Amino acid sequence: MRRLPAWTGLFAFGLICGMALQAGEITEPDPAAYREQLLKNPHLQAGTGEGFCWHASYGSGLFIDGYEAFKNPKWLEQAETYYDWWLGKLSKDPDGYEGWIGNTINDTADIKGDALVGDSILCAHLAAFTETVHNDPALKERFGKTAQRYQDLATRIVWEKWNKRGCYYEDAAGWGSYRTHDKYIDAKTGQWVARPATVISDNLNKHYSAGLVLLRLWRITGKPEYKERVKKIYGRAKTMWRYFPDEDRIVWNFWMPHGPYDIEGTAPKSWVGVHSSRPGYQAGEVGDFVEVYDSGLVFEQSDFERMIRTNHWMYNDGKKWRCADGTSDAGMLWSALGRFDEKIRTLSEVGLKGKTDAASLVRLAHLAKSAEKPLGWKRQYVKDESQIEVTKVPLQPGRFLSMTQVIPDSLETANADRVKFVTQARAKGELKIELLDAAGQNVLGVLHTLQVDGDGGAYFAPRWDGTNPKSGQKDPGEYRIRWSLAGESRTMPVWVKVGTKREKTGPQALQPGQTVSADFEGELDPRWYVEGATLSEEQAHGGKRSLKFTEGHQARLTFGEDDDLPVKVTFWAYDSGAKLGAKATNGAGWGVQTASGNKFVLRQCWRKYLSGDKEYAWFNTGENQWFSPHPAKLARKAGWSQWVFDFSDPKNVRVTCDGEALGNADPKWIPQGCIALYVVAGDKAAGGVYLDDLKIEYPAK
Repeated sequence: MRRLPAWTGLFAFGLICGMALQAGEITEPDPAAYREQLLKNPHLQAGTGEGFCWHASYGSGLFIDGYEAFKNPKWLEQAETYYDWWLGKLSKDPDGYEGWIGNTINDTADIKGDALVGDSILCAHLAAFTETVHNDPALKERFGKTAQRYQDLATRIVWEKWNKRGCYYEDAAGWGSYRTHDKYIDAKTGQWVARPATVISDNLNKHYSAGLVLLRLWRITGKPEYKERVKKIYGRAKTMWRYFPDEDRIVWNFWMPHGPYDIEGTAPKSWVGVHSSRPGYQAGEVGDFVEVYDSGLVFEQSDFERMIRTNHWMYNDGKKWRCADGTSDAGMLWSALGRFDEKIRTLSEVGLKGKTDAASLVRLAHLAKSAEKPLGWKRQYVKDESQIEVTKVPLQPGRFLSMTQVIPDSLETANADRVKFVTQARAKGELKIELLDAAGQNVLGVLHTLQVDGDGGAYFAPRWDGTNPKSGQKDPGEYRIRWSLAGESRTMPVWVKVGTKREKTGPQALQPGQTVSADFEGELDPRWYVEGATLSEEQAHGGKRSLKFTEGHQARLTFGEDDDLPVKVTFWAYDSGAKLGAKATNGAGWGVQTASGNKFVLRQCWRKYLSGDKEYAWFNTGENQWFSPHPAKLARKAGWSQWVFDFSDPKNVRVTCDGEALGNADPKWIPQGCIALYVVAGDKAAGGVYLDDLKIEYPAK
């Protein structure tokens, strides 16, 4: 018996009390005709990569549901035919692993790759097919070889491949997540292209999709490594829940940072919040949570009772749907909860009545059968309740503290490590961050106090070097960090370790009186990190060459380490002169990076409310990454301009373009020093940029 579909139980109440249908009274659709209907999707013929996977996955699960509903093996035969068709679209990466390789979701046609979520949502169907056959001896003679082939593929693609690529991350607390691959395929050469700057944790639904494949493989094989990974992925979900105590319900965000690669400065690489337009993500995640519960892991009844209250709140008595935290009107029924809640079942019943399409008929028959023996709170796959393993974590309020993470959650004093207290605040007031003992009972001192105006969700990420305020020493051990704001408090663990001293490699930080310069006539200084940018003779301010950037390129010249330096940064930048009117586009940008990781950049930027053809905009990525441009009151001109970022007097910072000073800049977003020069290209329409004749001067004391 495979998992019940996400909508199981939604209409069961209506079937029993309203329709009173029997499975035998429902006309069985033609499985072959259903498969042919799926193949008419034009995206299946022309699509590639992750996009293809989403379309191929849509409707694939209904073959197994059809078999469960009618016990007709033709559904499995057609599943085999359809699955083998999309398996025929597999190709091999340079590392030899199979994947659905094609255009990536957020990149240009020059870059190709496969995606964890694409692999997972298709391999989940292979695992469901395998489990159906595995649990029914009568099916093994006909489908046993196919089931084993599917199991082997799902294991190799989801488990082996993404482990070998190093894309699974586990923190000191033991929670796990997946990140994107740091390589993509050059469409012209077919070879890997290293792109470490693009690494980021996947959206939460993608972690759960991978975990679902491993959950099913565990139920099939009993291998403990699969179960442990599931517990670490889904257990982390509970640590991120935002508890709303007034209604005794829970909310969670669409994406959350986890690894050090997720934070650039004080803001995470992606936005944090409930999805404002696609409620289906949370509805699907609830379905995954229910299957994990049915398998006897992580979740308990009270978790779903709180989710039910959230979904009722979202329905708002039928007035208008709203999302889980009320920040948008993107809401829908969390249908997987229907078997636990009469209201959700009753509300959902209307959605199925009178429909005659194949999917609805299969669901009707399947639900009619499941209604004969409703599961309720019984865990579908658990035979011995003593084997249930619930993950216990404290519920923590999250209406105002919508994100609190320690990243990374351990530091080594031998290496002068620092961690960041990554925070999203949605209220005005004083944000206090304290150090507590491991039990969370005794306050050892206040680490940071910040005044915040966070109605829209402001980001903060103050750093900590492990010093215990009570002792004044970096005392090894486990601690807890407590955030407090507007009557809410959340805590997270952190570990201070001695560690082993790591030898520093590469150039040392600039010292007072030292200078770094570059005219790009020779090879680049080892301090440069370059992604795509190349030396070019197409343009030059002085000499014959400059550093050229086009779409997707960026570079960083690092001259400091853990603390901002009072340097004067001077360089020349070449503006291509693109005119794009009110088109929403980011062009090239140049500026500095601080020790905390924030980038303070002047950039070509077009918006309806900006004069992008005439003036530059300024950004501080610590405010909201690249989502918050501000007019700089600095005129654009085609060709070369001299830029100066002068921090030699931190209390009187000056930023100029050809001698004209930056205007309209909020002082709180202007850094008082920096550790690196940073340049990034913009969208293709904005044209490239060239950099030349730069100098970084650290004044003598």
